[in-house]
Amino acid sequence: MAKESRQVKEIRQVQGHDERNIARLALALAQNRVPDTMQSWEKQLTTDALGAIHVKCVSRSDSVVPHGLDNDIIVGLVNAFVEQGLPNTGVLQLSAYRLLTLAGLRVGGRQYSELLESLRRLQGSTFAITDSWFDGRQHQWTSEEFSIISSFARVDVTEIADDIGQLRADTMLEIQLARAITRSVRNGHLRPLDLEFYSQLSQPMVRTLYRSLEERRAPAGKVATNEYTVSTRIWGEHLGMQGWRLDKIRRALEPAHGELLETKYLLEVVYTGRGESQQVTYRFGKVAAPVNAELVALLTKNGLSAPNAVKIVQEHAGQVEVTVAAFHRVVAQARTPVKNRQGLLVDMFQNPDKYAEYMDAAHPRPLDTPSKPRERKAAKTVDEDWETRQAEEWLTLAPEAREKRMLNLLNMIMTEHMTKEEMGVVATLVGNGTLDALDTARALTRAMAEKTLAAYARELRGQIEL
Repeated sequence: MAKESRQVKEIRQVQGHDERNIARLALALAQNRVPDTMQSWEKQLTTDALGAIHVKCVSRSDSVVPHGLDNDIIVGLVNAFVEQGLPNTGVLQLSAYRLLTLAGLRVGGRQYSELLESLRRLQGSTFAITDSWFDGRQHQWTSEEFSIISSFARVDVTEIADDIGQLRADTMLEIQLARAITRSVRNGHLRPLDLEFYSQLSQPMVRTLYRSLEERRAPAGKVATNEYTVSTRIWGEHLGMQGWRLDKIRRALEPAHGELLETKYLLEVVYTGRGESQQVTYRFGKVAAPVNAELVALLTKNGLSAPNAVKIVQEHAGQVEVTVAAFHRVVAQARTPVKNRQGLLVDMFQNPDKYAEYMDAAHPRPLDTPSKPRERKAAKTVDEDWETRQAEEWLTLAPEAREKRMLNLLNMIMTEHMTKEEMGVVATLVGNGTLDALDTARALTRAMAEKTLAAYARELRGQIEL
């Protein structure tokens, strides 16, 4: 049990992803339960300035429409697709345990049976979307018709009769995602999703409301807003409460509002007006500033993984340069080589008081100020040692790990200059050895430092011939 808890904690610290069309359209209803007879719905409404939403959903005759936990499973599927390097076939291969953790869910016996039912609903329900699906590559609204999952299969390794056909932690799944979704993810129509925060939200209604509000708080290509106002009736129907009385919609939303207020994601929820003209206004908490890509690159150059670098920049942006300078001093003055450079650097952010003398020495002079000859020599030795270690690491990585690492690096640095599809191809070519991993990583870092990322993106496109 302790091992499982550690694994879940590790997963939740990874930056997640949310496909923006799915989050905006709310394809799976937000409520935990729906009537056994609910096998279809249709909505045609406007919730934001991006335009009207027109979606129709029809389930199989022996099932009901996707709802509740299905929203989380969709999040897990998108995260798995990104984690596995955007496979060209759109087929995911992973354990049931892995899918649940990538969905931000607490793992237990009940979740496995719910997962199986969710997969069946997502395969057996068809969504017809009219002029409401955004094509991130063509930059236009399109119509699509698909099931979230085209097909799925599972491999059981148990010989216990009662367990056959049931999902367990080690049950392997093979899932074919809809082409519209995989294409959208490849085109980069994604929003970062804080899985650690997401997993702390208690119910599907809260989590779906949070994702839907995020799409209204900061629409694609727009500046984030401090508040969002919408008709209570339209908002309720959009989330799946079609035909409900207004007071029932408000009661259903009240616990979710309370939880998001408690987390400070929302500062205030205000209802105004009466009857069908009633509106609800959400006032958001402080919007986090975009992550400084140059600081992330500085940390990854000094040994941190991309997710850890993003997390540290989010929490300690003002201390990054000083701490890295102090880190160089610690490494240069160490009596024996530092074996765990990544652990040391993270500890310096978490426990700065332990390194006060090095921090104080780092404060007077910024990183780009000329140093004394002896310090330059030490810094050069550290940089050369880092380069050597980087070369050794890239050479010893298995092809799959090399591809994944390169994709993470590209996602941190090149999202404004290359599409997800282009970055996926580059990562694949690094994985199979067509492109040299270390040369590509060095060129990325150099382009970041010299502010020539756009030019390097063009060079990469020439190499992959896209």
